[in-house]
Amino acid sequence: MAGLDASCSRPPDHTLEGQILGRHRAERGHRLWAPAGGGWSDRPPKTRAQVVVVGGGVAGLGACWRLLKRGVRDIVLLELDDQLGGTAQAGVSDVTVTKGQRYALGAHYLTLPNAENAPTRELLAELGVIEGFDPASGRPRYAPGHLCLAPQERLHVAGEWVDGLWPDKIASREDRAQKRAWEALVEHWTAKVGSDGRPAFSIPVAFASHDPAIRALADRSFADWIDEQGFSSPLLRWLLEYATRDDYGTSLSETSAWAGLHYHCARRPDPFDARDLGTHVLTWPAGNGWLIERLEALVEGAVRVERGSLVRAVEPEEGRLHVERFGDGSQYEMQAEQIILAVPSAISSRLLSEERAVPTAAPWRVAVLHCDRPLESVGATQAWDNVRYGTPDLGYITNAHQQGRYGGPSALTWYEPLTGDSPEGRAELLTASWEMEADRVLSALAPAHPDLRARVQRLDVWHWGHGTTRPSVGLHSGALLAGLAEPVGRVRRAHTDLSGMSLFEEALWHGVRVADEVAELRNASADGG
Repeated sequence: MAGLDASCSRPPDHTLEGQILGRHRAERGHRLWAPAGGGWSDRPPKTRAQVVVVGGGVAGLGACWRLLKRGVRDIVLLELDDQLGGTAQAGVSDVTVTKGQRYALGAHYLTLPNAENAPTRELLAELGVIEGFDPASGRPRYAPGHLCLAPQERLHVAGEWVDGLWPDKIASREDRAQKRAWEALVEHWTAKVGSDGRPAFSIPVAFASHDPAIRALADRSFADWIDEQGFSSPLLRWLLEYATRDDYGTSLSETSAWAGLHYHCARRPDPFDARDLGTHVLTWPAGNGWLIERLEALVEGAVRVERGSLVRAVEPEEGRLHVERFGDGSQYEMQAEQIILAVPSAISSRLLSEERAVPTAAPWRVAVLHCDRPLESVGATQAWDNVRYGTPDLGYITNAHQQGRYGGPSALTWYEPLTGDSPEGRAELLTASWEMEADRVLSALAPAHPDLRARVQRLDVWHWGHGTTRPSVGLHSGALLAGLAEPVGRVRRAHTDLSGMSLFEEALWHGVRVADEVAELRNASADGG
């Protein structure tokens, strides 16, 4: 526990406290690169299972959900952390002013799934988020309380808050003209269909066009492509980089042009709703942690879940896993008919003793600010997403917004991606003190909220060392991702980085895809095929 004297124009009557949470995850994960004890091959397997799933994030839980629906019952889920969910985790407050409140620690929204995204639509229907489908059009009907309430976004620019994320208050005529040109370009690419009959961009990526003329966009940076289109407006370029940092944790120059366009063009508007611009989102006070909790409930009791378990190695031909338990330090072997590695590709390659290129990931700094009442603001009232123009961070969301609960205590989740693929960024997260991190967060938000330091009762910091996949130049035009998706012996990979981007829908897609492959293998075996 640490304390910080919080001084500002409106002095607080308390010393701010907090801590850095979750560092045990990095300590556990890094053990994979440390020497392990020997003699495992001489020990009989501790347990056997039809399917062992390694990794309890969205892909792993999605795989378990689908396996159960396909009739597979003997499933073990091994998770390194004490909590399931991966980067979609949520927290629950034990702070006096926000006691019991849920809040996001990572991913916090889901865009309305396209018609071809059957797994996400099926899950949302099972969870009651989708109440049903219109018989004539097939459009889903969403239950009240899941679609993000208005106002959805606001921006702090030139000393006050304005609605939306476009800084029109400081925009010139040329800025506005370039914004209109950009919107026309987005409309063009959103509607574009490749030579293979597929949309240029789609979620899941598996349904996007492989037309070479379209995929060639992945061989150049988004920054260069924007230059070629004549977009020089600093306001427009800030908005476009806000998007790449928001989804990928990357700058314009680090992002491929294909991925940069994907953010804006893959979420296709509802053709039956002229008001839908493809920007509607689903969200909850706990962010995507709400989805994780319900996925857990769907598999609870039917899947053996072993938390605090580090898989040190996998023997793909034999279907054996070497496991270390953090609770008692024991090490043992497991035997499986099929293994699903629902972990980042860097981890799965390590487990399989492979030497191959894998996608890289951006680290993130996240903070949770527990406030006794809403922060003082000038201009537009508090929205769900609150962003400051021109700053390295992405602003914050509030857990109170989706409940329609205003005027009381709330938890704010603040985000900052560490752009640039440098080891120094992750090292900084591992060594930074709470005092340094808390001062960074408060300094970022203080210009927008005069009473910030008086209102915040506690500030905790959470780090994601490998938070979001970086869709770098060349990633979506080569064979790297397809190669990673190929089975190795009894092992199949399922992770969002196989799509080259970190989205709930992509992770669920890969979990379901691999679960279907495993179920088909078992069916073929049972039929004597």
